[in-house]
Amino acid sequence: MSDGLPARPYRVSVPMKATLLRDLLLLLALAIAPAEKLYANPGKWDVYSVRGIDYVRLDDVWRFYGFAKRTGRPGYVSYGAGDRTVSLRPSKQDFYVNNYRYILSYPVISEGGTLLISTIDMSKLVDPVLRPRLTDSGKITTVVLDPGHGGHDSGAVSPYAREKDCNLALGLKVRRKLESAGFKVVMTRDKDFFLTLGERVAIANRTPNCIFVSLHHNSGSRSASGIETFTLAPHGTTSPFARTRRTEDLAGNHQDSENIALATAVHSHSIKKTGAIDRGIQRARFSVLCTIKRPAILFEGGFVTNPQEGSKISSDRYQDMLAQCICDGIMRYTYNIHNRPVMRQRSGRGSVRVGSMHSGSIPRASTSPSR
Repeated sequence: MSDGLPARPYRVSVPMKATLLRDLLLLLALAIAPAEKLYANPGKWDVYSVRGIDYVRLDDVWRFYGFAKRTGRPGYVSYGAGDRTVSLRPSKQDFYVNNYRYILSYPVISEGGTLLISTIDMSKLVDPVLRPRLTDSGKITTVVLDPGHGGHDSGAVSPYAREKDCNLALGLKVRRKLESAGFKVVMTRDKDFFLTLGERVAIANRTPNCIFVSLHHNSGSRSASGIETFTLAPHGTTSPFARTRRTEDLAGNHQDSENIALATAVHSHSIKKTGAIDRGIQRARFSVLCTIKRPAILFEGGFVTNPQEGSKISSDRYQDMLAQCICDGIMRYTYNIHNRPVMRQRSGRGSVRVGSMHSGSIPRASTSPSR
């Protein structure tokens, strides 16, 4: 092939009934069978293994979504359509959608002048973010709010704020706003007492039709600031927030698409309204995300160790604004999933060509430190 990609890819046939693109790509990336139903036949995708990781061409991605090249972030490659712009950089994991930051599981790479993105990132991040209405959480009626730490566990402490107090104050404000919006709310704690991580997860797992939002605040250097939101790292990837391998506990990966869609809604509302530094939507294997069986995120609302941000975090006014952001994000997420477009099933078969550049196996998922 003239572009430097494998000259003789072999063909893998995949049943194409009616599913999302991400289900097809997940099938290819993780070798899971049988294929689930497809909503639309995206045609043929060339999937290439590079050092053991499966990738697709970004040109095919843009074609699928109907994106064209446009001016975006300086120093980034940007494509988009309408009011949606995606920006990325070769050899980097930064990925922006409308200037909101995500961290890819694997860097975008360039092979033979062709830009490639991993199939895991396509299936677990790009598609759920660009098409959140196609995620399927079922009917959501309840929000489980988890103010982190409590009791003898103060979390991050500084002269400006104590994390456990800020987490609880924020959680109580979010509860009031969600209940006013018609949601049922379950608090893992509504006072200053301690719960184990397992107890927090158990509350969510026995609550039907719910999502789980764990509320935290950060610590770091005096200059560190900003908001970041975590979802569980996809199976088959590594995580900078992981210490041990515990793949049997990754029940939360069953909701990967829902997790990222929920994180997107909450994170983007929070960054836009507060004007905080965008530290991105990131992947981790925190204990409260690993074993949960509900769509779940861990939200870090700022740094208690930053003099300006720490003082702001502990103020009633800022807590109220941040609580409204979280409520608005949850409302947007539930609106999207409750108003999914009706798709007509299509029958038939399609195929995907697969080429190999380097031998190797997909890395196994590993687990996280406690959080």
